[in-house]
Amino acid sequence: MSPPSSGGTAAGAILYVAADGVVSDPVVSALRDAFERPVERAESAAAARAALADRSVSCLVAAADLPDGLELDALASPDDSPAGFPVVVYAAAGNEAFAARAASVGVDDYLVRDDADDSHAALVESVRSLSDRDEIGRRPETKSYRVVVEAMEDGAFVLDEDRRVEYVNPRIEEITGRASEALRGEQFESLVDAGLFPADEYERYRDAVSRVLSAGVTERLDVRFVDADGDPRLFELSLSPAGDGERVTGVVGIPRDVTDREVATTQRGELLERMTDAFFALDTDWRFVYLNDRARDVFGEVREPDLGERIWDLLPSPDDTVLYEKYHEAMRTQEPVTFEIFSEPYDGWFEVRAYPSPSGLSVYFRDVTTRKRYLQALESTNQRLETVLQNLPVILSAFDAEGVFTMSEGAGLASLGRDPGEVVGQSAFDLYDDTPAATDAIARGLSGEAVDTRIEYRGAIYDAWYRPVFDDDGEVSELLGVAIDVTNRARLEDGLRSLQAVTQDFILTESVEEVAALAADAVPELVTDAEAAIWLADDRGSLSPAASTAGQFDSEARIETSPGGFESETVTRVDAAAVDDRLLPPESDAAAVLRVPLGSHGLLVVSTADAFLDVDEDLLELLGSTVTSALSGTVREQELRNREADLAAANERLDDFVSIVAHDLRNPLAVATGYLDLGMESGDREHLERAANAVDRMSKLVEEVLDLARQRTPVLDATPVDLARVVDHAWRFVDTGDATLVREELFVVDGDDGRLLRLFENLFRNAVEHGSTDRRDSPGDAVEHGSTGSRDSPDDAVEHGTPPDEPLTVRVGSLDDRTGFYVADNGVGIPENIRERVFDHGYTTTPRGTGYGLAIVDDIADAHGWSVSLGESAEGGARFEFVTQPGRAATGSAETDE
Repeated sequence: MSPPSSGGTAAGAILYVAADGVVSDPVVSALRDAFERPVERAESAAAARAALADRSVSCLVAAADLPDGLELDALASPDDSPAGFPVVVYAAAGNEAFAARAASVGVDDYLVRDDADDSHAALVESVRSLSDRDEIGRRPETKSYRVVVEAMEDGAFVLDEDRRVEYVNPRIEEITGRASEALRGEQFESLVDAGLFPADEYERYRDAVSRVLSAGVTERLDVRFVDADGDPRLFELSLSPAGDGERVTGVVGIPRDVTDREVATTQRGELLERMTDAFFALDTDWRFVYLNDRARDVFGEVREPDLGERIWDLLPSPDDTVLYEKYHEAMRTQEPVTFEIFSEPYDGWFEVRAYPSPSGLSVYFRDVTTRKRYLQALESTNQRLETVLQNLPVILSAFDAEGVFTMSEGAGLASLGRDPGEVVGQSAFDLYDDTPAATDAIARGLSGEAVDTRIEYRGAIYDAWYRPVFDDDGEVSELLGVAIDVTNRARLEDGLRSLQAVTQDFILTESVEEVAALAADAVPELVTDAEAAIWLADDRGSLSPAASTAGQFDSEARIETSPGGFESETVTRVDAAAVDDRLLPPESDAAAVLRVPLGSHGLLVVSTADAFLDVDEDLLELLGSTVTSALSGTVREQELRNREADLAAANERLDDFVSIVAHDLRNPLAVATGYLDLGMESGDREHLERAANAVDRMSKLVEEVLDLARQRTPVLDATPVDLARVVDHAWRFVDTGDATLVREELFVVDGDDGRLLRLFENLFRNAVEHGSTDRRDSPGDAVEHGSTGSRDSPDDAVEHGTPPDEPLTVRVGSLDDRTGFYVADNGVGIPENIRERVFDHGYTTTPRGTGYGLAIVDDIADAHGWSVSLGESAEGGARFEFVTQPGRAATGSAETDE
């Protein structure tokens, strides 16, 4: 989509998606007042889809899912790919379900709507800011969950696909008392140690996280825990999948504090009885209205109060106590209070958290000894986590205010050839002086900016996060960095984009050769410096070269295989030394080879001078599947075109047949009719005999025309045919008289045995009939160079000169300069001026000829895909030359047959 302009000139429309028309009106008005561009509102799924499809959108503002089925993920990524425009979520307060979905998809900003603000200034400023950055090509690269969770009043945390803590927002830090840097990178179990989840219910929450990661579903469950202040809390936890548009890559957790609501509605409920902390409730007269079992146990160590008894009756001098001051402060301000107090009767410290309400006060308290134990366990946990962090496949860095390394840890350093702590004391700007992306990111972090970026360094690609640490004066005192090697993922993403582009090109191809060429060109885009060769299979399973990254192969190269011998279901790694060199591109220096199956169509062979990564194999397997589908589609299209061409040819043959019958039968039919009328009138038998001759002439014409139609059909089921055998066979079928056959060495062709027999019969009969000295015609008579439909009648010859005195000799042999054969005689030959016409249907120079003998020869050759030409033999006779497709050579010597 075209980028939007900065708040003023019209670019794309601003699309506001919400079903609540009354609430939406002020929002739409505020946007229209602030921007000189169209602002459209979609209140249904159909309207949203239509708006996204019909016009350019510069920014999408989503207030909620639509009631008729279109959810946020479909709005933010309408075509299953990242949107080409900024997406802002403008949600109502308390809609944690919608916030969870916003954290799972690519949104650029998340705002909580303030309906009291008619100007909706925060939304206007966000849209303007995103439009400005988008216009100059600097779309924010912040992960979507960061945009959402940092704007939320509720707590939020993010786990990666290995259940490690990737991010926590400030509310989680407040709840757990742990800084985000201390939690980031820890396993999910660490949230138990941090006090966010009770240890005895850990498995329930772990299983819920597993379902989100595996099934991509959203899980909701209650979480009961003790916060950093030691107070029991009740949260409603929403666990939603986070992904990159193709798969689930993590989990976004949004716990919402509902403790007050729970206490207000169920003071005597099951929750309070199950809590490990003591709890009691007071009414506005300071009388006990409820105590849970734990509170009864604690009070019972001195004296258990009765329900209805005033709390101050338990204290010797209540006016002087911290309890009295804090409880009254809470009721006066209606704000919770938290404090610690030492109780002499119980000889211990207690942490107290009091929650006021118009109906009274709810109080939680716990022994301080528990905190002491917790702090000790926390210290032990920190030591364990430090060990874990040092072994994670990441690079952990810390820099002082000048950009000098103060820490360099993590197992990811091995990919750089560094040891932990090796670069401590060195300047990052000196170490990365050849990598501007790294120095720029560190400089931005030291300036106070939180930086998320991707850096290419020494041939590898890293996702890096830099977070500044501020001192009490607001100055950056330290910069923390985390980098993860994402080379394989980045290559996969780039490769998938390339595959998407080449797939579009495949749709436009019209031949398997075009598909093969596109596939070969696509390989280096998927695997750098790789070479590729495409081999396509013929009907017998032989492989022939179709395309290569190194140029074309020898066009006659062919690899014989057993039927289906090249087919397999998966990509196969092959030892380069064991690969047939003919399969590789010419002059290939292969160290590693992959055989990529193309189904029954053939084989893609990819080689590289290095080694293939797993991601290379995955991409090439996808390419193989795509090419296989493209080849199948192209073959189907070609078959359809061939069937259409065959049908057109059949219709043309039918038209020719009708025309020939109508034209050539007209004269003999008229003759037969005339002589029949004369015979019936005169009774003269001679007239009836002439009519019978005309009918016989028509019968011969019909037989020749039918044969002609049969011979013109293309040969589809060709088989290997030994020409020497067919020539000998045909010679024996023709009445050759004293003529002699000289057969030179011939070969094997792919063809139709029966039609080739007819071809040689017609040629031999034609040679004998026009070249023999004992034929029935006188030298001045003209006969056709063709067949009459009868094996011994010489009435189908084309006119020649006077035959020579020596006996007729017919020679058959292979061409010297081309792949093919010839049939020549030493007869009188065919005049040059009619040589081009002798193959025409119906052409004859004798009254008794049908004109189809040599036409049938021409059609048989054409049905095989051969070409035929007529010239003069060395002895002055006729020489027919046939150029065929390459075939397997047949052995044999010249023979004479009399």
